[in-house]
Amino acid sequence: MRERWNRLCERVAATGPGLSEEENLTYEMILTLYSHPVRAYHNLEHIRQCLEAFDLVRLLAEEKDCVEYAIWLHDCVFIAERPDNEVRSADTAGAVAALLGCRAEFMHRARELIMVTRHDRAPATGDESLVADIDLSILGSGAAEYAAYRRAIRKEFRFADDGMFRAGRCAFLRRMLEREAIYSTVWFKRELEGRARGNMERELEEIEGAKT
Repeated sequence: MRERWNRLCERVAATGPGLSEEENLTYEMILTLYSHPVRAYHNLEHIRQCLEAFDLVRLLAEEKDCVEYAIWLHDCVFIAERPDNEVRSADTAGAVAALLGCRAEFMHRARELIMVTRHDRAPATGDESLVADIDLSILGSGAAEYAAYRRAIRKEFRFADDGMFRAGRCAFLRRMLEREAIYSTVWFKRELEGRARGNMERELEEIEGAKT
């Protein structure tokens, strides 16, 4: 992961190949951000999974480095109790990009891409669609991986009692399932849409059954 991050930084940093000492510190910053507070799902393992998904569709991206950068930073700030994690992550991504000496246009675009991971509106562009779909790709995973994802999300929301968590989780599942399509890009629709709907429908049925 460090080598991949360093290669990305060399491509987008003002200094080009060969990072300065300050720029080399950015990976340690990312490690710290993704381990505080302690996270069960929104951690570097989630970023690794998203990067693997991105590698499958990299050729579809218009601004490949900016998409990858947004994937790296999109959950760098995460406190389960707060509603503004994406905004704070985008702000932090801007600070890291400034440390790297990235162009203002790059910083602005990365912020836009990170904000689509709120999943509160339909993505407007191809790259926005890719980032949104990559972030949601876990929903279309196999049964064992999806079950692990569910357990990790519950751990992150351990401050909520069972009733509160079930209500919030059901609201999320219904919102996703009410969409005409969970995924926006043709590739993700073809590969993951059916399995994602099956996973979420089963989870919703299980939660609603537990409430009766």
